[in-house]
Amino acid sequence: MKSSILLLSATLSFWLAGSVQAQMRDVPSFDHDGNFWSAIVEGNRGVYPQVQWLVVDTDPVGLNCRDENGSVVRTLRYGSVMDAVFDDEAGHAIALKKDGPWLRVKVSTLDVSTQVTDEIAEMYTCYVRANTRYIAPINPDSLNNQI
Repeated sequence: MKSSILLLSATLSFWLAGSVQAQMRDVPSFDHDGNFWSAIVEGNRGVYPQVQWLVVDTDPVGLNCRDENGSVVRTLRYGSVMDAVFDDEAGHAIALKKDGPWLRVKVSTLDVSTQVTDEIAEMYTCYVRANTRYIAPINPDSLNNQI
């Protein structure tokens, strides 16, 4: 009887362990105003950068993407995917300005709704407002979870 209980317990433990799913990666959190203050995530898998972001601003003109001086240089289409640029010494992609956090992103010409400057480049780095009204982090685990 004891051996049957042990065998049942071991089988049940193996079955339960086999059905456990891997943990999903975390995405950056935002404050009560919708601001993202960091693109670095401290989650269940350690510390890592949040690279891909989605334009959720539905303004038909597009989401303003600005240069370091605050001038609009591009507008981005709704649904565009941007890559955060982590190139400062601390490895952050968020720049803090007086009106809030701004995400430094690299965008392709396919994502551009309007090009304000004459500069033509396949990829362009600019800043978008780091707020849930305009952008959302893309969880790469949800893209790869096609099973």
